[in-house]
Amino acid sequence: MDLFAGLDDVDWSALTHAYGPAVEVPELVRGLVADDPAVRESALDGMYGAVHHQGSVFDSTVAAIPFLLEVAGRPGLPGRAGVVGYLASVGDPEEAYDEWGRRAVDAVADAFGLLAPLLDDPEPAVRKAVCEVFAVCRADAGWIADALGERLSRETDTDVQTAIVAALGRLGARLPGPVLAERLSDVAARHPDPSVRLTALVQLAEFAPDALPDDVPTVALAEFTRLYAGGTSAAEPAGFTTPTLIGKLRVHAEEEAAGRRAPGAYRLLADLSGQLGDRVEDRTRLLAGLLESADWEPRLDAVRAASYLVEVWRGDHREVVRLIGEQLLAPEPRLPPAAASALKGLGPVAAPAADPLARSIETAPPEAPHTREEGPPAWITTWATGSSSTGPTVRALAALGDPRALVPVRWALERREPPEDIGHVVRSLGPLAIGLLPLVRARLGRDSCRGGLLLALGELGEAAPVSDIVRYLPESGALHALRALGAHAARAARPLRRLLDHDHHWVAIAAAAALWRVEGDADRVLPTLLSRLDQPAALELIAELGPAAGPHLPVLRALLDRPDPNGWHAVHVAEALWRVEGDAEAALPLLTAAWHKNVHVRVTVARCLAEMGRAAAPAAPLLREELARRRRHTSTGSGWSSDQVVADEELLRLCRDVLAAF
Repeated sequence: MDLFAGLDDVDWSALTHAYGPAVEVPELVRGLVADDPAVRESALDGMYGAVHHQGSVFDSTVAAIPFLLEVAGRPGLPGRAGVVGYLASVGDPEEAYDEWGRRAVDAVADAFGLLAPLLDDPEPAVRKAVCEVFAVCRADAGWIADALGERLSRETDTDVQTAIVAALGRLGARLPGPVLAERLSDVAARHPDPSVRLTALVQLAEFAPDALPDDVPTVALAEFTRLYAGGTSAAEPAGFTTPTLIGKLRVHAEEEAAGRRAPGAYRLLADLSGQLGDRVEDRTRLLAGLLESADWEPRLDAVRAASYLVEVWRGDHREVVRLIGEQLLAPEPRLPPAAASALKGLGPVAAPAADPLARSIETAPPEAPHTREEGPPAWITTWATGSSSTGPTVRALAALGDPRALVPVRWALERREPPEDIGHVVRSLGPLAIGLLPLVRARLGRDSCRGGLLLALGELGEAAPVSDIVRYLPESGALHALRALGAHAARAARPLRRLLDHDHHWVAIAAAAALWRVEGDADRVLPTLLSRLDQPAALELIAELGPAAGPHLPVLRALLDRPDPNGWHAVHVAEALWRVEGDAEAALPLLTAAWHKNVHVRVTVARCLAEMGRAAAPAAPLLREELARRRRHTSTGSGWSSDQVVADEELLRLCRDVLAAF
């Protein structure tokens, strides 16, 4: 029987995928079982990239399922494991966002009888992939759990065993009662393989945390020690490349596994640490124990997992940061760059690593291409475009205001083409930057780094060369620098006045903000601001004017009737109400509502509460609730912000200060 009988009878041109008519689906489906592994990889990438694009399901996705099931049920065909894994992806109810998604879920569930025998397939990769289907399949969860448990008792392949345990964990949320928790607890305690035992701990942490051992860090540390000593399986390099996302991920995994004894350990460590969530102390004990290992491999994995812990969760991170810092000096070439990456955005939290940061800089090359991923990070990183950026160790040490950062920063400024971000690094040095003033002034002519250098000059107070800053008006960096200098920039008043009627709103408002700080003359800047109340920056500055904005409070109050999706209007009106009238009763509800609406306003709200002093006492429960949270306030668990840690530490400090003032 033809494997793909009827495939060409479907009018694929009438069906769609992510990029239009699904005319290439027959070719992709046939490519999934091609003899050439490169063709198979490209075909599978096409199926994920177009026919199941980023979780979306289309009519072509559903139309392809019968042919994919035919492939799955034919032993001996190449590429079957990838096809079964694809079916698990399209059959996941959590990805069913619309009618086509629900149809795909039903189609995979209806094929349960065809897929169930694959648990006994001769190919381990297929057995592993079908576990992924069972984890999401809406068929009888109790029967699936029993079938998986029975297979686990007979399975000899470690990768399949871990897949079975992972699938049982996914089923745990669907099956009432303690049966699965007890089964996984037994696996975690008795299974001979540490990777299987650790997988069981991961699943318990997710769906049955009360069933975890009493001392999770000690138990997990012992298992990880066994795992790193004994090693984990790793696929042999495929020996080919394809211009696909799947291919790039595969090659990256192969490169990551090179020279490692336990390449599968990191995923287990990251998963277990992540599933422990707000048990920050337990996570810290586990990661600190691995960071103190004699072997470099557990330390490398622990650095990466600890980086996520510190960036996303609050807690006492001093010990783990100190241990991360020690990896900057490790002889294993992969450790220093991993440690530097973990420290670069921590701001003052990186203080326990200051000495290793300084010693790493002493042994690092002044510059290196971005392709260099081993050994101490260079002072600056050069890019193929010809640009450069400051290295992570220099940025981290400068952010601590440590004078040992001056040598590499000075060297970077002396280059013909300084790094584009050098101004921000100079700015982070604080008062130490005064010693770099001649070099900074000499580099202002470089467009690529001028904005940051101007901002750095704005932090130097009376030592700042105001005439140099004025020369670059109306650039944003110059305007913000003059605002920061305030009265120290008196000679800039006249050129700032000329910008109050600038055609660009942002220039006019920024000029008004600087002029207000320089002169303190509200009457001069108010016309500019009142004509631009649709701009949040104008509203923010009016709130800063204090009593001078009193006559305009009715206008500001009226703004509360406008849509305010992110809460900033309410925050600025509340600031004005407090600063103009001292009206805490009116301001506090606005601040509280904005606090709950948008986490990104919380630092600004906390600063306003600090201004209010004892009048902010009704907000005490809000602040105590914030201090009790374990997760950093802007952390979503996905994505990353360079100031996530610094902003959160500032929020915590403000909350404590406000409560102390009560």
